[in-house]
Amino acid sequence: MLEAMEEYALIGGKKFFGGDEINMVDIAFCMVAHWLGVIEDAARLKVFEPHKFVRVISWIQNFKSVPVIKDNLPKTDKIVAYLKRRKEMLLISKSN
Repeated sequence: MLEAMEEYALIGGKKFFGGDEINMVDIAFCMVAHWLGVIEDAARLKVFEPHKFVRVISWIQNFKSVPVIKDNLPKTDKIVAYLKRRKEMLLISKSN
């Protein structure tokens, strides 16, 4: 999916999927913009390779800098802490 976004959707120097204004497609891809980064932090894995996904990473930065988006995204550190606690609880329950 990231490769398709990089190659086909974010071409022509567009700031967002529809051009210079945020639209529904950008909102639909909020998972990529925010949640995949959170999952990367919590799972300690890297999905976004800067050299491979230059346009996607630029779009993420543009998307997350829009005031209404920036002000309403959940705090990454709180979500990562929750996911780590949840993982520990699941691992403990599996060992019992």
